[in-house]
Amino acid sequence: MKLVTSAGALLELGPRYRFTTRLQAGPGTALRGTSVVGPVYLTGGGDPLLATGAYARRYLGARATPMGALVRPLRRLGIRRIAGPIVADERVFDARRLGPGWPSDYLSYSSPLSGLSTNQGWAGNARRAHVSSLPIAAAERLRAALRGVRIAHSGGLRAGATPRAAVPLAEVRSRTVAAILRSMNPDSDNFVAEMLTKAVGAHAAGRGTTAAGTARTAAALRARGILDGGDRLVDGSGLSRANRLSATSLVRLIAAADRERAWGAPLIQSMPRGGEGTLARRLRRGPATKRVRAKTGYLGGVSALAGRVVSVRGQRYAFALLMGTGDIAGARATQDRVVSLLAAGAEDLPGGA
Repeated sequence: MKLVTSAGALLELGPRYRFTTRLQAGPGTALRGTSVVGPVYLTGGGDPLLATGAYARRYLGARATPMGALVRPLRRLGIRRIAGPIVADERVFDARRLGPGWPSDYLSYSSPLSGLSTNQGWAGNARRAHVSSLPIAAAERLRAALRGVRIAHSGGLRAGATPRAAVPLAEVRSRTVAAILRSMNPDSDNFVAEMLTKAVGAHAAGRGTTAAGTARTAAALRARGILDGGDRLVDGSGLSRANRLSATSLVRLIAAADRERAWGAPLIQSMPRGGEGTLARRLRRGPATKRVRAKTGYLGGVSALAGRVVSVRGQRYAFALLMGTGDIAGARATQDRVVSLLAAGAEDLPGGA
């Protein structure tokens, strides 16, 4: 399912799209000497990788969007104090924290969703517990970042809406969608997939909901003849058991990505090779290792592997193997064997394909 989500993000947002988080001054806020007096607004744009420096160093590295970039411009402008509340605005997305139909224990598989998520919804700088309020946690982290550059803050923290007449103070932009997918797909990150789905809804359809994002993605893929009538997209990560996606549709998706390089090349490059990500212990030897890009999947006794492989003779294959079985290890071994045979050229046509 994350391959479908990736395609939707690339087609509807674009490979070069970047999420923007803004710090803005309210219409009544004034600059008095070195002080900003009045409310300031932290306005989320749905960035799935907005993070503090400590969290980024531990989990995200250079993939993170640094919160510090929001406060350093203020310091350079000579601002030394903000006297007024920090208002955190997450309204680019709806208020639903989980995917549709998910039980609450799915929080162990995906953090709660928000248009203003920081540290991927985790409390502190470790992945041990989720924050109780996502917008307030973002405001707290902004205040800590201000203090880190010696800008004092006096005033409360609250969630709210950014006024239309707000004036920009600073902004930070994420890495591109193509780069975010290279962060999401190798490790099969459910949280990023769900955030991207809502982002497609918000930025391409005007509604930051999972339903709007999946509908927009489905329409784009059906217009290309990739999905058929039996396919059903419910969430972005594939955690919902209500999703329906056939192996044939996945093959059509990968084949289209191989042909249409403007969006397809970033999709294929986001999938791990053998020995990487969720394939860390698979396809590590033989011709398939450097010739395959593939995405794994597993839910409720069904193991999946889908991707593209280029044989030793240069023939290209789109493949998708969905196997329902009680022997998951055996299914994965079979999948790897099939991909290895394709890489070795066992199915190549004489004279090339």
